[in-house]
Parts: sequence; structure tokens; C-alpha cells
Amino acid sequence: MSPRSVLYFRREASGSLPLVDLYETDDNLVLEMDLPGVDPEDVLIKVYDDSIIIEGIKREQRTEKGFKYMCMERSFESFRRMIKIPVPVNSVAGRASYSNGVVTLTFPKIKERVIKIKIENREDDPK
Repeated sequence: MSPRSVLYFRREASGSLPLVDLYETDDNLVLEMDLPGVDPEDVLIKVYDDSIIIEGIKREQRTEKGFKYMCMERSFESFRRMIKIPVPVNSVAGRASYSNGVVTLTFPKIKERVIKIKIENREDDPK
């Protein structure tokens, strides 16, 4: 894969963001986002014009009391990613699945069509 064939996304200014891979097959555009420890019920996925917006929150699962952290590297906060859709897709037919901490979005690509338009000869028209 050449460096020019890979799209790099600008990270938004908010905290740590889930990492994303975006690729296409012959028929689909596929987005995979790492969301380990995030309940799929806490994730909202929207398509607006030519952008995919994914937002949610990673909540702390700990319920017991009477402890204090000695080290806490994981963050529990909201996130939001906005990703430009690089090819024409049928966003209404998009599907999302969640497995092993990864959300996979799949959108069928819209096949480009060339339509010929016949030129009418108006010189032969009687006026």
C-alpha cells in the first residue's frame, strides 16, 4: 500500500479518541473503531451529509467502595469523532456491529453510472 493511498484523520482537541481504520472493498466502505470497555448502548452513530459522527461515553464499571487507586491510567469520559466519507455510499443501508471491543460500520458503495444524453437536432424543427 502506498503512503498516498492511506487517509490520515486529524485528531480533534478533546481527550483521547478511539482509533479508527477506514477501508473500502469492491462493494462497501468499512470503518472499524476501537471501543474496548464501552457499552454499545452508550454509543450514538449518525451520518450527516458526507460525514460519519460517532459519539459516546466510556463509563467506569467499578461499583465497590473503600479503595483508593495506586495507579489510574484508563480514562472514563465522553468521546466524539467526525469522519469524512471519502466515496459515495448508501448511508441509509449502513449497518453497525460490535464484537471484541470493535465497532464495525459497513456502508454499501453507490456504483457510479455514466448516463448518455442525446443531443436533439433543432435545425430540422419547423418554426
